[in-house]
Amino acid sequence: MVITDSNQGSIKLPEKVKDPLCILIIITTIVAIFLSAVQIMIGVNYFDVFTYLNVALHYSGVVAGSTNMTAVPPLMPFLTSLVFRAGFVSSSVIIILNAIIFIFGVIGLYLLLNERFNKIQSFTACLIYISLPLVFSWAASGSIDVPAISFSIWTMYFMVRGVEKDSKYLYLVIPMLAVAILTRYTTALLIIPLFFYFIVGTHFLQNVKKHLKQIIIPLGILTPVLIYAYLKISYFGCLVFLIINPLLFGKSFGVGDAAYNPDNLYYLHNLLNYIAVGPVKGSYYQILSPSQGSASVLAYIIAIFVLCGLGIYIYTILKKKLKAMDGVSKWCIVQVILLGILVFTGVLSFSGAPYLVTDIIVLSICLLIYKLLHDVEGENLKIDLLFLLWFFTFFIMHSVTPVKVDRYLITVAPALAYFIFLGLSILIERYKSRIKRDSLKSWGLYLIVGLVFLSSTAVTFAGHTPNTCLIKYVEPTAQWLDDYDPQYQDKIIFSDYSPAVSWSMRKMVITGVLRDYNNVDEFSSMLIDSDAEYYIDVLSETKPSLQGYRVINKTDLITIYQRIH
Repeated sequence: MVITDSNQGSIKLPEKVKDPLCILIIITTIVAIFLSAVQIMIGVNYFDVFTYLNVALHYSGVVAGSTNMTAVPPLMPFLTSLVFRAGFVSSSVIIILNAIIFIFGVIGLYLLLNERFNKIQSFTACLIYISLPLVFSWAASGSIDVPAISFSIWTMYFMVRGVEKDSKYLYLVIPMLAVAILTRYTTALLIIPLFFYFIVGTHFLQNVKKHLKQIIIPLGILTPVLIYAYLKISYFGCLVFLIINPLLFGKSFGVGDAAYNPDNLYYLHNLLNYIAVGPVKGSYYQILSPSQGSASVLAYIIAIFVLCGLGIYIYTILKKKLKAMDGVSKWCIVQVILLGILVFTGVLSFSGAPYLVTDIIVLSICLLIYKLLHDVEGENLKIDLLFLLWFFTFFIMHSVTPVKVDRYLITVAPALAYFIFLGLSILIERYKSRIKRDSLKSWGLYLIVGLVFLSSTAVTFAGHTPNTCLIKYVEPTAQWLDDYDPQYQDKIIFSDYSPAVSWSMRKMVITGVLRDYNNVDEFSSMLIDSDAEYYIDVLSETKPSLQGYRVINKTDLITIYQRIH
């Protein structure tokens, strides 16, 4: 079923709510401020965020670090370093930057969805996106995942806008994609859905000269910058390595990593948790990693409604196709058989082949579906398949790659929100005629749906938020060592939580984790051979007795060891 009144401005809103985008920006800003305030209050809790902060210190010149610190995505550390250079050095900087880019991404998603839906529908779909547990809990965390998806959204918007309305927008696709990749390397896979929409939307073969120019010119401008960045920033070498490694080594990639999990169905098993997580009260880790919680009742209800709505939608399209056909041609039969073969091959490849093979098969499936059905569904089908390919491209990659972390699936959040909304909207449009109140028919039901999502997630987040994080204990320890030994900056320090300790001390602290060694004596020997003056144990539940070192400071969580001379 096609959603009616799309982009026709036929939905009349109350006078006080004339512009859904304006209301959306206000709501998103309030959410972003709330999340930022909470994160600043409890402190940075995620290991990698401290790495980005340390790289920002390195970029800003505040702290001299080793060159291998640049083997991380550079954009967020670079933006943070600009503020550091101005003299404001605080973890709050990267949190606030996260929040700003999050708002930027929601605006982009609204504009992108408005190419398919009307204003109130786009507004509701954005509220669903904001309310997804992974998006809500990571939006202002200081991590790179939400910023990367925000830039990805704008990349998609420029592609769709350029194809459908004004081809000048196509010049912005490559630069924005480059920004997204500089934020997080896996964003490079966005090329697959972008390629799909570019091919089917521009009739590429009929306009090769015109559209090649729109790709080559931005690439020509960016190439010198990329070459310089490759020579100066080892992140680009790391990017190639991290993409090629899973292809070459398959499930052996990442063995020994704490996040190693070869189960290809891990994310599928937890998909409901990524829609709405429970219980209402629980640990902070359950909202940062929803797989550690349980799917809420709301998630099951949503899933049932969405599947029913999408089922009706698919049935309606197929019914239209059969009605439009005069008869079943041999060529049509061949295409359907080929589609079946591709689907079967895709399922088989998912369990054993490199993820790029499966992604390419899914791309072929989407191209063939568009070829078969575009005459009855047209523009809506095109953007539906774009989001479908967006979802599967990243879902397959993360599922097949053996290193799995819940937050990685933020890459599919816009597409997940899209299909949740599409399924619900099909049901609303189908049965709204039974409602008497005009306001409920036009915008009321959509507003209710959006607010149910947002309020559920906000209540759950509040019920899982701690008063403080581990960094609040690390910072006093760093201050104590500064008072104890003002020359500690010139000495070698190891820690099992080195990024956080490095950040607190404004000094490069080397990683040393006891569990990576056969026994305590071997670990102690490593510290002595490395000329470590201090070892700061943050994460061990039972603090070890290190040969050649004595305890000089001990709290409930952290112990400082000094070498015995």
